[in-house]
Amino acid sequence: MKRFIFDLILFISVFVFPWWISLLGVIVGIFIFDDFYEYIVAGFIIFALYSVGGERFISSPIYFSLIIIISYAIIQFIKSYIILYKK
Repeated sequence: MKRFIFDLILFISVFVFPWWISLLGVIVGIFIFDDFYEYIVAGFIIFALYSVGGERFISSPIYFSLIIIISYAIIQFIKSYIILYKK
């Protein structure tokens, strides 16, 4: 139930608050919950809402998707080595 309420607040914040406030909520969620897949969904929504078109590397949805998925895998790997995070 706690995760559902957090997800609801997170996705409302994605649409209401600036992207950096939502990003802080996502970072908090990553360290509070195990397997926080909402990170990927929130990243896609933030990219769709706040991305700027152009010919830059990061403005492509394919590259951004890869960056989000790879960063999620790296964060999950790093979480296992954080002493204070181990349960």
